[in-house]
Amino acid sequence: MKVLVGEHAGFCFGVRRAVLKAFECAQKQMPCVTLGPLIHNPQEVERLAQAGIRSVEDLSQVQPGQTVIIRSHGVTPQIYAHCEEMGIPVIDATCPHVAHIHELVRSYSAQGDAVIIVGEADHPEVVGIAGWAHGDVLILPTRRAAQQAALPHKALVVAQTTIRRDLFEDVLAVLRMRIPELTERMTICGATSQRQQEAERLSTQADVMVVVGGRNSSNTQKLLETCRIRCARSILVETPEDVPEGIAGAQDCVAVTAGASTPQWLLEQVCARIENQTREDKT
Repeated sequence: MKVLVGEHAGFCFGVRRAVLKAFECAQKQMPCVTLGPLIHNPQEVERLAQAGIRSVEDLSQVQPGQTVIIRSHGVTPQIYAHCEEMGIPVIDATCPHVAHIHELVRSYSAQGDAVIIVGEADHPEVVGIAGWAHGDVLILPTRRAAQQAALPHKALVVAQTTIRRDLFEDVLAVLRMRIPELTERMTICGATSQRQQEAERLSTQADVMVVVGGRNSSNTQKLLETCRIRCARSILVETPEDVPEGIAGAQDCVAVTAGASTPQWLLEQVCARIENQTREDKT
């Protein structure tokens, strides 16, 4: 069995930055909570909890003296305002790429012009982006949604940073035909595109494709979708225990990648589990 591991698998810059900020707070024994899970990886969230950094669902759960860590997905301006009103200190771990989209949306819509976000309406990043708009906001997850929606004459279009590029371009093609004054901003994160391109290449070579990451992680699910287009035997593995026995035959090639919210230690454990099977095959 041959095993290939993606060079760009695992934490992206924004997630690594947020996690480091949180663990720095833990080392300083600062009483901190994250507003929602810091990242979409339950194993890393649990590791943070063991270090003393737990998550809360809303600001009403923040105790006096606690500092709130804003996760990499970002939040609406109302959250910042509420923290200021309540005297809650904030450590802002919003990914700089996401913060850039906030500013694009805020400045473009200052006069009330519409904003279109290509992404998932219930994803926390999209919810946060939408909150920075001063005018109407349309969230379009698919080409069909773009074809069926009532669209404005003028709009800015941005993308959720973790969306598949081909999906964004499909929606964009419809918007170009239907909106006379369309301002386009390609806001898919470079790390996302890099991982998707690498996943395309690996899944073309592989007999079995393993994507490591949380089941509730949007970027991990998008990677899995990308891989399944090219490799029918593509699976999602959240922990080493999820690696199936006899994952591949002795002559098969197994390729491994990981979502941008997957920690390196977890990726290494999964790879070790697969490598152990490889050694067993040889005995």
